[in-house]
Amino acid sequence: MKRFACAMVAVATVAAAWTAGAQQPAQLAAAVGANMNHVPSFVGVEKGIFLKHGIDLKLKVLNTGQEMAKALQAGEAQIIGSAYSNYPVAVERGMTARGVVGLMGDRTGRYSDDPVSVWTRKGTGITRIEDLAGRKVGTPIGGTADEYLGVLLKKAGLSREKVSLLNVPPGNIVSTLQGGSVDAVAIWEPFGSLVQAKVPDAVLVSRGGGHIGYFINMAVRNDVIEKSPDVVERYVIGLAEAAQYTRQHPDEAAEIATRWVPGLDAGVARQALRHMAFDPRITTHTVAAWDENVRILVEQKKLRSALPWQQGIELRFIEKVMKSHPQLFADLKPVP
Repeated sequence: MKRFACAMVAVATVAAAWTAGAQQPAQLAAAVGANMNHVPSFVGVEKGIFLKHGIDLKLKVLNTGQEMAKALQAGEAQIIGSAYSNYPVAVERGMTARGVVGLMGDRTGRYSDDPVSVWTRKGTGITRIEDLAGRKVGTPIGGTADEYLGVLLKKAGLSREKVSLLNVPPGNIVSTLQGGSVDAVAIWEPFGSLVQAKVPDAVLVSRGGGHIGYFINMAVRNDVIEKSPDVVERYVIGLAEAAQYTRQHPDEAAEIATRWVPGLDAGVARQALRHMAFDPRITTHTVAAWDENVRILVEQKKLRSALPWQQGIELRFIEKVMKSHPQLFADLKPVP
């Protein structure tokens, strides 16, 4: 608590400096996930990085992308974490926002899914994806782990109907597997690492493997993009700097995450971060990944028809910031 208080004092000092030197910081609210995907947002708020760039950012921490979409549509947030596994569905249903800066995922290729994993317990007889036939599998239905599991099942020659899928919220994944009400779970971080740490007889069935492009951008409402492009640009700069700070200070970032993700300790957070890549770029590979995810969502009958990437992605802000602030990207791998 003492460290948290010190962090808040630092944030207040940055805010005062911004107000004294220029205008009042712009107030924005972002709907983010209670998971490791959004560590740069936690870091950016606690370290005063967004305030340094004139953005007073409030975080609304929720469990799933679907909840985030509802918060944005209800006017409770202007910014939302937009995972390719569910964001196109929200756009089809009327979501009016576009991703302006990358958050999570290795942007040097089309496939990046190391944060997603499938777990079982010893004694279930499950050692590979094919063994899930006829079994109960818990996952947040409609989320990235659901999409990932569906792709794995198809590659194993199994239809989704061959598996009994139960809708289990992320926070209940550990207890559900441990209690035996499901035979396996599919989930993202830090909950995969929590399963590994908290379930004594946990067995990893699959992690990552390059099956889907698990990318998350931070999307801003279209009216904010149109009316306040300068504010959007400052937000993009702030997130790019927060992402770099997270990459360069992983242990501190893990500790910060424990104050935002319920039930998370620093050891599990550090383990989870080993599976994460925080890259603010939106590359040709991640644009192509949008199209591929849309194809998968149509195939899985979650999306009625294909959506062009332009309906969910706006490139001009990140392209400008990469030119104006190249130092924030200097430690990232080159994009082939």
